[in-house]
Amino acid sequence: MTPQEKLLAKKNKGKVYLISIAHFVHDSYTSFLSPILPLLIKNLSLSYTSASFLGVMLRIPSLLNPLIGTLADNMGVKYFIALSPIITAITMCLIGNALNYWSILILLFIAGISSSFFHVPAPVVLNRISKKSLGLSMSYFQIGGELSRSIGPLIIVTAISLWGLSGIYRLIPFGALISLILILKLKDESFPPAKSKKLYIRKTIIETIVEGKVLFVFIIGLMLVKSFTASVLVTFLPTYLTEKGYSLLIAGGALSLLQAAAVIGVFLAGTLSDKIGRRPSLVLLTIGAPLTMILFVFSNRWTIIPALILLGVIALSSTPLMLALIQERNFKYPSVANGLYMTISFVMSSIIVLIFGKISDMVGLEKAFYLAIIGSFIGLPILFLNPEKK
Repeated sequence: MTPQEKLLAKKNKGKVYLISIAHFVHDSYTSFLSPILPLLIKNLSLSYTSASFLGVMLRIPSLLNPLIGTLADNMGVKYFIALSPIITAITMCLIGNALNYWSILILLFIAGISSSFFHVPAPVVLNRISKKSLGLSMSYFQIGGELSRSIGPLIIVTAISLWGLSGIYRLIPFGALISLILILKLKDESFPPAKSKKLYIRKTIIETIVEGKVLFVFIIGLMLVKSFTASVLVTFLPTYLTEKGYSLLIAGGALSLLQAAAVIGVFLAGTLSDKIGRRPSLVLLTIGAPLTMILFVFSNRWTIIPALILLGVIALSSTPLMLALIQERNFKYPSVANGLYMTISFVMSSIIVLIFGKISDMVGLEKAFYLAIIGSFIGLPILFLNPEKK
């Protein structure tokens, strides 16, 4: 390797670190919603149904990912990545000053679009600057996202304790700073438009569904269990704990602990799946999710921490294995298969979180958690389908 090539490799490695840090900063802002949900419910007198729809609104723009990917490929991906952190920071931090429920919905929808504009093109940029070390670069990128969901709740509850909910706008400069650095560091990068590939059309989607129909039914079973456990927990954990008498700081810390345990769970699950296979590992994790949920809802102040750690390790660690299972299926259109999985995941988690919110309005949040455990067992029989059989 020539001195010039070594210098280029060093600069590109620095850009990988920068994008990974940007991922951490960006996703820290989107992780603010769940910890502040108890305050929004109290201040705006929201029902649990209305509160659950806030989380759905933040994720709705993910349905536009194929369109956003097309725009990014043809308009300049580096600017999409560079501007997203400041837009997400502004919209998420202005929630504390929102006048009513509808203005919060608008802010969350804009934040969701900004989030998609960051996450869709980021792997493209990493691919073009990483050369032979793409796998390592993606690992750094993913670590940034996972850490944000652990540290972000602590940041926002600390900010609220210092400045109040209306003062969290003071966190906006961090997003602005990372956007400015991204603009300066990526301004000389050239990313030519990609050739259009018409994969997201009716024919390819139908072919992919027919080709992997057993696998997708298996995924539906997995998502039934995961939505009733992981999705409900991530959305309502701080609200549930504050209603049980814990402070907002402790409730936010509990969410951080849950997400930190999920990082450990991802590593352990990957190791387990390499030894016994993806499907057996997924079955074990999915069966364990409602069982650890039972431990959590019946825990007390002394056992809640180990219960949360077990929940994070088991209930929130299955996503990488599902993605690997899809890619190892060798679909004719792998990107379409991945898109179908993301659609199933979004639709099912959103519907179940909304149902959970409605049930909470009817019977109370604590009883709704009991019913969520019962609901999670519905998907377990589907797990005995063999998705690897062609």
